[in-house]
Amino acid sequence: MSSPSVVVIGAGIAGLCTAVYARRCGYQVEVVEQHDSPGGLATSWRRADYTFETCLHWFTGARPKGALNAQWREVFDIERLRFAYPEEFARVETEHGERLCIYSNVDRLEAELLHQAPEDAAEIRHLIATIRRLSNFPMPDPSEPRPRRGLELLRVARYMPLLRWWSGLSIRDYGERFHNKLLRSFFGSGEGAQPGSEKNPRVKGQPRHFWPVRLMSAPTAAE
Repeated sequence: MSSPSVVVIGAGIAGLCTAVYARRCGYQVEVVEQHDSPGGLATSWRRADYTFETCLHWFTGARPKGALNAQWREVFDIERLRFAYPEEFARVETEHGERLCIYSNVDRLEAELLHQAPEDAAEIRHLIATIRRLSNFPMPDPSEPRPRRGLELLRVARYMPLLRWWSGLSIRDYGERFHNKLLRSFFGSGEGAQPGSEKNPRVKGQPRHFWPVRLMSAPTAAE
């Protein structure tokens, strides 16, 4: 009796992971991809000595003993990746030479923000305290058996009020909590902001939405 078969449309990360797990479950798998190479959005291209990275800007699961790292190892050879740990998560610059560095190191970030905007000290310390607390957030493993999954959810429960508060706050509304124009620009400028003006300084690497856990030294997949 032949094995059941499935067709996976698209050889991006989701499609390839689906194919791997389908094979492990005994299915015959055919992956259909319109491009000449797999990877979907998780690809880059080279010209001369330069690599143009158009996909991964940060990667969750690089820590060898983390739960997500173990799941990545189920589907590909993660040790073949080289990770870059940039000192700067982002940078804000104005046409007048003003600059704000958003560092990946939380202690360095706190010092930079307090130096640039002492008038926003209370809000800055609230942000830094949130980052430090979420750095210990236990990422639930959905593959765990039900009894152990219940224990994981209990560990997550104490973070829920904090997560609920942040999830209900838009980046624009959060930016309004600051007085310093550089901090307001980084945390609060919307998609309609004009880069390079005094009112809306240029933001290098600014995320479309703000989430404190992203500032916790998340590495970048170099290749």
